[in-house]
Amino acid sequence: MVDYSVLEFPGVVECFVLESTTSTNDYLTRLPFSKDVKVCITREQTAGKGQYQRAWLSKKDSSVLLSLRYPFSTKAALNGLSLAMGLSVIDVLEGTYHLNHLKLKWPNDVYFKDQKLAGILIENSVQNNQQSVVIGLGLNHQLGVGFKCDTPWTDLSKICPTLPNLVDLHEKLINNLIKSCQRFEQYGFSDFQAQWHQHDYLLGKQLELNYQDKKITGIANGVNEQGALIIESDNTTIEAYSSEQIHLI
Repeated sequence: MVDYSVLEFPGVVECFVLESTTSTNDYLTRLPFSKDVKVCITREQTAGKGQYQRAWLSKKDSSVLLSLRYPFSTKAALNGLSLAMGLSVIDVLEGTYHLNHLKLKWPNDVYFKDQKLAGILIENSVQNNQQSVVIGLGLNHQLGVGFKCDTPWTDLSKICPTLPNLVDLHEKLINNLIKSCQRFEQYGFSDFQAQWHQHDYLLGKQLELNYQDKKITGIANGVNEQGALIIESDNTTIEAYSSEQIHLI
């Protein structure tokens, strides 16, 4: 049994620890609006969510499965927030657990070399002058033999010399995500842009995308100050804000 009761957070944070839930994002989204920071951790997700209605696959007690609900002002532009949150996760994995070769695949996936390690899903709703932003994180910890996923994947048990304690890992990730939200609220994504460049998985890679009702190819060339992906194609610079119609070649 994993004991999350020992978690400590800065300031006032309400934490919900569940045995099982459909999705930690869904759990926090259903809660009434509040100006307080809220966290949901679960041992198991029965309907984990990824981008564009895709499923996030996991096994019980084998992954970091958490969501953070942070109250942003409606004046705060959230472009690039998922990128900043990905950098926050990498900060912990590099700084505390000394992992190398970590990259961020725009806009929301953490990769170790060419294998997916973690993903982020952000959902928000607005009421009065408040944005209730839910930041979901799934990070593979120790999935074990027999785990099947079409996407090439890895977990911390395969790449860490010493497997991090799951409770400590949750605490460090949540605390750093909160700090990164505070930094993002004050400075926006532009404050993270240089750090993104160091971890940009797509930089220099060839992409195929739908643009103006036709398929074209281009080369990824970083991101702008709003976190949009910059694609260079035949003397045209395209700024993409959605990854739904973009594919690596």
